[in-house]
Amino acid sequence: MTNINCTSNCVYQKDGKCHLDSVTIVSNTINNSCVYFTEKSERTAKK
Repeated sequence: MTNINCTSNCVYQKDGKCHLDSVTIVSNTINNSCVYFTEKSERTAKK
C-alpha cells in the first residue's frame, strides 16, 4: 500500500491523504501537479 499525502481540493483527497484505488507510474508530466487531480465540486463535496 502506498501512502500519498494530499491537501488539494481533489475528489480523491480525504483527511489529508489520497484515496485513489490504483495509480500507475507517470514518467512524463508537463508540470509538477498530480496527473490524477480532479477538482472536487461543491456537489461532489456534499456526498
